[in-house]
Amino acid sequence: MPSQFTIDILNEAREALPFDDTQDFDELARGLIAAPETLQIEAEAGGFTWELERFNFLKEGENFDSIHPSLERQARLTTQFGLYEVMEGIYQVSGYDLSNPTLIQTDSGWIAYDVLLSKETAEATMELVNQELGKRPIVAVIYSHSHADHFGGVRALVDDAAIEAGEVEIIAPEGFIEHAVSENVYAGNAMTRRRFYQYASLLPASPFGYVTKASARLPPAAPRA
Repeated sequence: MPSQFTIDILNEAREALPFDDTQDFDELARGLIAAPETLQIEAEAGGFTWELERFNFLKEGENFDSIHPSLERQARLTTQFGLYEVMEGIYQVSGYDLSNPTLIQTDSGWIAYDVLLSKETAEATMELVNQELGKRPIVAVIYSHSHADHFGGVRALVDDAAIEAGEVEIIAPEGFIEHAVSENVYAGNAMTRRRFYQYASLLPASPFGYVTKASARLPPAAPRA
């Protein structure tokens, strides 16, 4: 259990910061089109590749004595998921992976901007989009940068035949392959170790373990049964 010293520090933070300001939560709800009741995405290898159910402890309590209130607030924000309309013709799916894919509607089909970390999460994203907005072909994919969660799910959207036939255009920054390899392969092990220490993502999700990555949810360290 937290010490009284820790509890006092967290209570001081609650009194000092404007937690009655709900603007971020209000803006997060704006434009919501649809969201499933739960979000568990099965992995092809078994178990789950993405699972928000394990963070249900955030729904069962608040002002935990073991979590800094700012971190708890951010965790609640990143718990939200669903399909959103950003503006006419531009949509985004939030909470299905580390990054949030954007779909831009054109006369010929979708332009997909960033396509998540895995095939499974990208497939689940497109299932939601197709269900709510109607099925359209993918005519272009844009990678904003070389982090794996922005390009790893591309195989769920397009295949080599479509690219070779000129049906889909892939747009990436100059030097994309070089940076993708240097960061995700050469430095991959070090980055993974950093993630384990920085976010405690190997610990069970609980008020005393893994709470949030702050910017988005981290997937399980390995597929969960």
